[in-house]
Amino acid sequence: MGALAHKGIVVGVSTLLDLGINASAIPLFNGKAVLYSVIFVFAVVLALSLSNWRLLRKTTLLSLVRLEKAVEKAIKVRVSAAVLGVLLMISGDLVAIDAVRGKESLWKSVGVAPMGLLMVMLIAAGTSLFIYSFVPYLMRKLERRKSLLYKDIAIVTIPKFIYRIRTNAKTLIMLSLLIAGTLGVFGSTALTMHYPVAAVTRIIPSAMEFRVEQPDQAKRAIQALNEAIGPDRYKALETTLLKVQSPSDNLPAEYELGKEPGFELMALSDYNRLLEQQGKETDYKRLENTGGILVKYRSDPDNQDIGQTYRLSLPDNQSLNIIVQDTTLANPVGFNISVGILVVSDEIYNRLAALKLPELSVMSINGPELRDSKPAYDALQPILKDNPYFASAYARTYDIMSANSSTFLLLGFLTVLFFIAAGSILYFHNISAIAYEQKDYEILAKMGYSKKKIKKMIRRQILVMYAIPFGIGFVHSICGLICYKSLLIDDILGQNRQIIVPIAMALTIAGVIFCIYYFITKRACYRAALSH
Repeated sequence: MGALAHKGIVVGVSTLLDLGINASAIPLFNGKAVLYSVIFVFAVVLALSLSNWRLLRKTTLLSLVRLEKAVEKAIKVRVSAAVLGVLLMISGDLVAIDAVRGKESLWKSVGVAPMGLLMVMLIAAGTSLFIYSFVPYLMRKLERRKSLLYKDIAIVTIPKFIYRIRTNAKTLIMLSLLIAGTLGVFGSTALTMHYPVAAVTRIIPSAMEFRVEQPDQAKRAIQALNEAIGPDRYKALETTLLKVQSPSDNLPAEYELGKEPGFELMALSDYNRLLEQQGKETDYKRLENTGGILVKYRSDPDNQDIGQTYRLSLPDNQSLNIIVQDTTLANPVGFNISVGILVVSDEIYNRLAALKLPELSVMSINGPELRDSKPAYDALQPILKDNPYFASAYARTYDIMSANSSTFLLLGFLTVLFFIAAGSILYFHNISAIAYEQKDYEILAKMGYSKKKIKKMIRRQILVMYAIPFGIGFVHSICGLICYKSLLIDDILGQNRQIIVPIAMALTIAGVIFCIYYFITKRACYRAALSH
């Protein structure tokens, strides 16, 4: 059954995520997997046998008969442990969030491995103490509020929870950590899949683009596209950039990557036309005579570059100062062609073009649905296969998905596995608890409690078992995902919504799945409690 379930999950994840995985190549029974499974089951059975042996060894036959009716020892609630639990849990989440400080964070100065271990230890210890001490402390406080306790539902549910707090606490601790891991893996899967594909919009802003290195290359590319998809399905625009050196000491890091630090200058009119062709909005209608728009690789939230003056070196020992009027992340051409574009007014551009500065021409091709068009890419690839500057949004997206298929499959498989584990534990724990207390509900019915009130009582009990681990796991997973994004994802989009959307979607889907588990559990518990 496990082999068949594994095969089904692999096929389902591959189909859902459109991965380049050949499911038929995965054997139904893997020798190593079978061996490891047997060893694991043997170890579990051995551990349970030893545990049961220790229990039976110190238990008399009479005590064993009455074991189910044994009263749990009351937990002594320590305020200091409750406070410590809250502080440790908050500290663990703050350690995770500290990663957003980048180079100034402890993750960079101390190291990822020790900080990661510290975060996990703080969260695990804090969650354990929080549930084992703070939750009972809170329930004791609620119990002492007579106006809240002496109600037909609360008078039963609150003492019942306190009575079984020892067993419930252990289960809630395990579930909280498991659900935190489940939501974290699911959120990181969504983020890992979404962000690289979304980043292609900046890496390759046009559907296809290339640097024109031969006079007839652009003409042959246009002809091939006309034959493959038709002349009405795309628009092509050839833009000329001027290369100019800059001796300024305050150049941004990305403008110093070349052998000769400087800029590729683009006319404002060309910049606006190109962005319009790419379907992007632009607010730049005019520039001051010596003003410029600096295209940034990463965002500049503090506006440190605005107002900076950069000196351009011109022929005959001349120079020209350009003042940065604004910065933008809307790069008009891909990073494989240029990471150092400075947009200047048409007047400045034409004046510098007359000086016969070095030039480079870029052909940008765009059109409806052209970013996902395989025929368009197949038409240009034979012509431009020797051009190192040829880039296609379709090809890059395909390469990302293909190269990371195994990673996405593993993350997707773990997500499904974690959901099954967490949901099953919640389901069977609640069913077991309700079945064990069936006689209590019979007594309540004889005391005059209607089926409606008993169902409401059961709902409250189940809701607590779902809400506490899900709420704690949700908070931990959000902090973990912030840490994951800050450490492992190079944010070149400069848009928080690009990070928020996939995480929000993943957590919403997770919430819906646990809601479905809740309703299934609720119905099963109704049947178990009211079967008489």
